[in-house]
Amino acid sequence: MQIKQKNIIKKIVDICMTVLLLCLMAYQVTGEALHEWIGIGMTVVLIIHHILNIKWYASLFKGKYNAYRIITVIVNTLLLASIALTALCGMAMSSHAVPFLYGFLPITFARRFHLAMSFWSFILMGLHLGLHIHAISAGLIRNGKLRATLAVIGTVAAGCGFWLFIKNGIPDYIFFRTPFAFLDYEKSAVVVFAENLAELIAFVFLGTVCVSLIKSCRNRNNENKNKLFINLIFILIAALICVALLLYGANDNKDNDASAWNASLPQTQPFENEPAQIVQPASPVEPQAQTNPVNINDGYILITGGTYLMGSPAAENWRIDDETQHEVTVSSFYIDSYETTQYEYSRITGQNPSLFTGDNLPVDSVSWLDAIAFANAKSTDAGLTPAYTVSDGGIVWNRSANGYRLPTEAEWEYACRAGTATPFNTEKSLDADDANFYGHYPYEIEENYFDDSVLEARPGLYRQTTVAIGSFYKSKWGLYDMHGNVNEWCWDYYGEYDLKNTVNPAGAASGTRHVYRGGGWNDFGKNMRSAYRAAGQSDLKAPNLGIRLVRNADSGIPQNVTALEDTHTMEAKGKTLIAFFSWSGNTRSIAQEIQQQTGADLFEITLVNPYSTNYNTVLMQAQ
Repeated sequence: MQIKQKNIIKKIVDICMTVLLLCLMAYQVTGEALHEWIGIGMTVVLIIHHILNIKWYASLFKGKYNAYRIITVIVNTLLLASIALTALCGMAMSSHAVPFLYGFLPITFARRFHLAMSFWSFILMGLHLGLHIHAISAGLIRNGKLRATLAVIGTVAAGCGFWLFIKNGIPDYIFFRTPFAFLDYEKSAVVVFAENLAELIAFVFLGTVCVSLIKSCRNRNNENKNKLFINLIFILIAALICVALLLYGANDNKDNDASAWNASLPQTQPFENEPAQIVQPASPVEPQAQTNPVNINDGYILITGGTYLMGSPAAENWRIDDETQHEVTVSSFYIDSYETTQYEYSRITGQNPSLFTGDNLPVDSVSWLDAIAFANAKSTDAGLTPAYTVSDGGIVWNRSANGYRLPTEAEWEYACRAGTATPFNTEKSLDADDANFYGHYPYEIEENYFDDSVLEARPGLYRQTTVAIGSFYKSKWGLYDMHGNVNEWCWDYYGEYDLKNTVNPAGAASGTRHVYRGGGWNDFGKNMRSAYRAAGQSDLKAPNLGIRLVRNADSGIPQNVTALEDTHTMEAKGKTLIAFFSWSGNTRSIAQEIQQQTGADLFEITLVNPYSTNYNTVLMQAQ
């Protein structure tokens, strides 16, 4: 009775392993988190399977070895090794089940081997089942006609399975020709499981035929000769089905190429161009020399003026041509230790435009014009003289006013660097524990996707939101979040650096965009660099744009600077098309903004086999 119960338990465990295997191979159905937990379950069931079959290990060095036993031992040993490697590499990439093991193997190695070994495990599991199918099914099917019918069905399914095995590109995975899985996320769960089952049946069929051939060759009587002939017929049928489907698929693809191309062409609409408005200059405002109060209780930090190298050296990785390094001198000024909070912005303006809401979060979705208005309102609230005069003709900055204002680009970079000359004021590459940014993309990952073990900062958390001010380290000069969280508007127009006027420069004389600095929660590591420059129109609002104010530390500079937007008209010469591809939606938003401002036609490029919606998977697919 105990032996019978043990055999029943063995069969239940075998069934569980087969079902879990099919679920593991259906990643596009289960998703990342469930896939990891199913993998843990598979590991547990596999351990139980080996405990129940412990006698097999004890018999390895006993008795004689024939062809069947040799093949069985080889398949079982390779299966155990491939499953063990699959599990280890999977744990090294885990984000859900065992996240504390993430990275204990190099991620590039883990991805490549997890992909290859998972398919080898799938193949070897099918062969393993096929080699033992007679023992597993003993006594279950006694009817000869039913067995024959199942054999024919199995042969047809095997032919389809071998075709799917080739069609889905699995040979490329198992022979390490590609480290990334290309999965069809348009398929329904039923189709995915049916295809995986057919592929598994193909290798079960192969293992079963192998056993029959061994027995037929070993005992060459008439009955076994007939079985040998029947097995060869089954193999031929499966092979013909596979070849026929491959040929049909190749011809079908050729026929569809032209029609698919024509169907992908967009239907355009007439382009209508609207003339730009012309902004007239404002009348000059006489500067007012004032004494800057030093006892304002606003918590701002005094930054002592000095001379430094603004921009980036030619050897700095991912530098851009507009970062020309040159010597700049700035006077002393006061700066907020923190980015402006939503509480402060709401208290002053009575409004909160932020996408991410919270009193202690930085205000976001503010334009350059909003920042100017806020600075003036805060100055009035504190009893200081506003720095800006706003009119229809433009905005005039009174550089001697003692009120709050936006930093110049030179002041911002001087404060950010805090005496450093490295890409970041941390003097090392930023990681997700240093700043709030797109942590999956630390500095220099672009050239190290396939081996991120060489990076100084490894891929980390992407929070996808702003965080409370002061959540990360404080720079040597006492400032928080100069890298990441939200970008911070500067006064300057974007343009080439003036290499002659380098004492308290205020940027280009005119332009169409204003500079913002520091990078935001959704920017890559390379965009966090102290020298990196970004720019947007004065009315641009985005969830990664915020404010950090400064004020003069002395009587200021007796000079007025006028911000007068350059405008130009565009002569329509035919139609304009914006064609774009977007996975996460970022590029789509930019394309829609361009379309709104230009009236161009818009066409989104889509993939026949879409990328995964899971970030880690799409990163692998994109390679």
